[in-house]
Amino acid sequence: MSPEALILGLLSAVRGVTLAIVYALLLSDRARRLLVAYVLAGAVVTLAVGIVVVTWLHTSTRASETTAGRLWVDLVLGVVAVVWAILRLAGRRLRLRRPGRGRRGRRERSTVLPEALDRRLRAPTVPMAIAAGFVTNLPGLYYLAALVAILQTHPSAVDGIAQVTVYTLLRFAAPVAALVLLVLRPDRTLELVRSAHAWGRANSRVLLGLLVGAVGLYLVGKALNGLLG
Repeated sequence: MSPEALILGLLSAVRGVTLAIVYALLLSDRARRLLVAYVLAGAVVTLAVGIVVVTWLHTSTRASETTAGRLWVDLVLGVVAVVWAILRLAGRRLRLRRPGRGRRGRRERSTVLPEALDRRLRAPTVPMAIAAGFVTNLPGLYYLAALVAILQTHPSAVDGIAQVTVYTLLRFAAPVAALVLLVLRPDRTLELVRSAHAWGRANSRVLLGLLVGAVGLYLVGKALNGLLG
């Protein structure tokens, strides 16, 4: 198993969007069903894309031009991540809601989710949870970097699929943990998740900026080492 993919899987588990969605779903009286729908939809997308990529590309993992191509992918992803992290740490980001708009309903609006998704998750349904799982788990920075890391281990098709599966399990650790807590300790789950959500919102700018920046610097360093070495 690629150590990089393991680390990226753990980082993916604490994505702000995922945690905000889990928090929103837990406020519903059908939280178990909604969490199951969200996890299954997201896992299907993650597994499907990963399996297609590793089974399609694993036969060419040893070609030097293919290896160079993946290093260029690392470089581009790394540069984008570093620039994004610098802007994030500097306090500059796209506004996802209109300024001055007050709260509605009984819960706080998320500052992480896009406004349209945040509005619909105030009264979530199973189809909405499925749609959220699909849309928010389309390939992003961490996932693309993880796939590149997996391919750089020169896996067979079976090994590549196994690595994608492990990454997927790590990626959905937070909603699965919330679901387990909901079954074992339904009286404490919402309180625990609310505390974690509040702490994450208060520190999200710095934490996310540092995490993404660190991953970006690592990818840039690895790519330059391979391309210039």
